[in-house]
Amino acid sequence: MISRIRNLATILFSVDTPALSAQERRRSTAGALLGIGFCGLILYYIPISSHWLIAPIGASAVVLFTLPHSPLAQPWSIMGSYLFAASAALLSVALIPQSQLAAAVAVAATIWLMARFNCIHPSGGAIALFVVLEGPYSQDKIGPMLGLVALNGVLILLASILVNNLVLGRRYPYRPKVEDKNIHQTDDTNPLERNGITHPDLQSAMKKLDTFVDVQENELIQIYRLAVDHAFERNVGLTCGDIMSRDLITVNFGTSLEEAWSQLRKHKVKALPVVDNFNTLIGILTVADFLRQMDDTTSAGVAIRLQGLLKRTSGPTSEKAEVVGQIMSSKVYTAQTDTPISEILRHMTDHSIRHVPIIDDRKKIIGIVTQSDLLGALYRRLALSAA
Repeated sequence: MISRIRNLATILFSVDTPALSAQERRRSTAGALLGIGFCGLILYYIPISSHWLIAPIGASAVVLFTLPHSPLAQPWSIMGSYLFAASAALLSVALIPQSQLAAAVAVAATIWLMARFNCIHPSGGAIALFVVLEGPYSQDKIGPMLGLVALNGVLILLASILVNNLVLGRRYPYRPKVEDKNIHQTDDTNPLERNGITHPDLQSAMKKLDTFVDVQENELIQIYRLAVDHAFERNVGLTCGDIMSRDLITVNFGTSLEEAWSQLRKHKVKALPVVDNFNTLIGILTVADFLRQMDDTTSAGVAIRLQGLLKRTSGPTSEKAEVVGQIMSSKVYTAQTDTPISEILRHMTDHSIRHVPIIDDRKKIIGIVTQSDLLGALYRRLALSAA
């Protein structure tokens, strides 16, 4: 008997969704307070009927300020559900004298219409009941009721747009981020995504589930990516500090281009961190930075232009770059020793980066991770797992 009670309690009270963080709870609460306050203040001074705030917008506020990214919270879901619910309810009241039956038909018709026109929103059912219970309607009462419902819907939607964007720092309406083409400007997807989930995969899964999933498609893909990264970290467990190169070849802002080029050739590397006198990272110099100085990209042209670039100009002035600081890249993606390699691996593949300087808390460079370091570490881990 006790075990049955425990099982029943588990079924009734177990929650399979993660709780909102403390910050999100505060933001959602503040959003609802400001949003409903905004609607109430305006509606109080626009007397359409004996009502001003209608109860269903309380349910809309929960969705709009707690789940603003949800498909249920988007503008068409709000306006479409309010429109169809009010219409279905008025028609049900007109055709069905029994209020109990009219209420059931109105809610059922609202659900069908919302599902058919892809505007599912929880308040739709509440709107339908509200309108039915306020009936029956005379000819002069239909207009004010439709106006009241429409005005409540418009105001809660406007409040959500203003409060989420201007006060809570959220992007609403939710707009899926458009994925840029890869760095090479070709139609290939980024390397880490070529064997990942695609739109047809999600469509197939949703069709098999045959149910509504309250998550945007690109969010599902993002959840999948984060889960893959977490699984990789859990199984591989390597950080940048485990694999980085520590014996660094660096240059300064004032290092001549000829000296820097010589260092690149001597050590057979493609990049040199640029540091100041305190060993603080201020940039990175790559072979690509040299090539960007070339106008003529033919083989002979590059050789001639490179010789001219490396040769120091005599005299106090020069029309070309003379030192590393003039051609280096100052925007550098960096990591720290405890950064998981999955994090830099994704960034390197997405942005075609081959070198990631590793810095400490004072931004002093202490190492560098290259593609060779990553490949070597992954090979060793795979070889050990296979052995």
